Amino acid sequence: MAWLALNQPRSMLRGLLGRATLFGVAALPLALVMLLLAVILWLGLAEDVHNGFFGPLTLKHYHLLITSPLIARAILNTLGFCLVTVAVAMTIGMTSAWLVERTDLPGKKTIYSLMTLGLLLPTFFQAMGWLFFLHPRIGMLNQWLVQLFDLDDSPFNIASIVGMGWVEGLGLAPLAFVMTSPILRAMNPAFEDAARVHGLGRRAMLTKIILPLMWPGLIAAAIYILVIGAATFEVPAIIGLGGKILTFSTLVYISVTPEMGIPNYGEVGALSMPMIILSVLMSWCYFRVIRFGDRYAVIQGRGYRPRLMQLGPWMWLGWGLLATYFIMAIILPLLMMAWAAFLPFFQPFSARAISQLTLANFQQIPLTLIGRAAINSLILMVSVPIAAVVFGLAISWVVIRSGIKGRYFFDWIAFLPHAVPSVIFAISFLALALFLLPSNFHLYGTIFIVMLVYVVVRLSFTTRVLNGALLQLHVELENVAQVSGIPMLTTMRKITLPLLAPAILNLCLWNALLTFRELTVAAFLVTQDNITLPVVVWGIWQSGGLGPAAALSLLFLTALFPVIIVYWIVGMRALGGAGHP
Repeated sequence: MAWLALNQPRSMLRGLLGRATLFGVAALPLALVMLLLAVILWLGLAEDVHNGFFGPLTLKHYHLLITSPLIARAILNTLGFCLVTVAVAMTIGMTSAWLVERTDLPGKKTIYSLMTLGLLLPTFFQAMGWLFFLHPRIGMLNQWLVQLFDLDDSPFNIASIVGMGWVEGLGLAPLAFVMTSPILRAMNPAFEDAARVHGLGRRAMLTKIILPLMWPGLIAAAIYILVIGAATFEVPAIIGLGGKILTFSTLVYISVTPEMGIPNYGEVGALSMPMIILSVLMSWCYFRVIRFGDRYAVIQGRGYRPRLMQLGPWMWLGWGLLATYFIMAIILPLLMMAWAAFLPFFQPFSARAISQLTLANFQQIPLTLIGRAAINSLILMVSVPIAAVVFGLAISWVVIRSGIKGRYFFDWIAFLPHAVPSVIFAISFLALALFLLPSNFHLYGTIFIVMLVYVVVRLSFTTRVLNGALLQLHVELENVAQVSGIPMLTTMRKITLPLLAPAILNLCLWNALLTFRELTVAAFLVTQDNITLPVVVWGIWQSGGLGPAAALSLLFLTALFPVIIVYWIVGMRALGGAGHP
């Protein structure tokens, strides 16, 4: 008893130190998020940050926002692009999810794996492939049709808002699949049986029973995809920028990297504020839909048994639809990229073109630049997932375990990097490094600035995953350890982390793959010292080297493939362990 009384203050002190450490680690990235948003707000009000960040304030940038026809057109283009993206992604994703979750279609693990592969492929790869296929001037299919039917103009044009939305929707369809699959899996067939008894046909059942019950989940998925579409850079840059079809992200890009003159940070700051407000509003709608989702709960008690529809001979149609999607999203872009990589100039498939196949495009790849970019990409691939997990775990512990008032404010701020377009954080960090930090604090142009922005951007997804993982762990194990006098940080290291190891491993692999393929943030922060592999591809493409860019993309995918295989193996084990069909 004397020993216990002597050690109790020491144990309490260790507990307080452990809690203070976790709160401090959690507060650092959240304070950075708020600082970056404050910087972008100030950029829109500052008259000219080049003459002093804290100089005179003005509303001229917001006046330009209202009066400029270029900005108005970019905003309308962004809206149209997002709507087409959501329509394509949700249609394909929901159809695929219904085939997997509500029918007896065989090979469901394979479908899940291919959908995951579709999420991990770089979007600029798909954009380049579709440009080679449907560009109005060089597109393979367009050239074939013009020659075959003696047409005056190309029948298809991928360089349009609809074309851009189509490509982005193909890339985000796996995300819609992942988000709608659990909704269909949880649909109680008793409601459908009752509808049949009362004489409802399939169409009436769909509109009066199934869709109303799925409505909250579908709205949440659509909002989530809409927010991503508003911020995306790869597809609008690869397909639209050459034809001067500007969206929010590409307009910000040309404002920050003009061909002549200095960057217009004031315009970027003003343009960012409506996007921030809209994104936060959409996130509020997203959380509100999720909050009231229990009103639409359809699983009740132990009597629930999911019933699968027997496809019979229609099974081939189901696989045909899925195969068509995989061909359009993965195989077609890959074939187009491979064809372009081995040609001196892009041309349709023919015997004459086959005779011109060459390795010249591979020989034009700047090896010195590629070596530096590969090292930077690998550094980011390792450091970003580790840092994101460290900060994300601290935030999730505060939200799930601390029990303090206001802990959900931590969760809300952690979600902001998903709601706010990543290009805004990149520009804000750029302004912070150029105009606010001391001159002897060299952050601009280093790999560290790219890493910090990546960690901020990955914070939302990381905390979502770790929040769910911590909720599945009963708090009794940690309470027993603390009662036994084990310090809190030691408890996390020896008990919590080993139990979270599968989720953390999966999370690290996922973040590593997304970091390796990321172009949006890196394109805004690029210098010769912090350049990454996707930015090299983008730079070669932008300079007109279509063949070398295609060749480098093939090498890029080859380097990405082993990590995808590792993630696929981990994912298959997770599906098997979960007993998923």
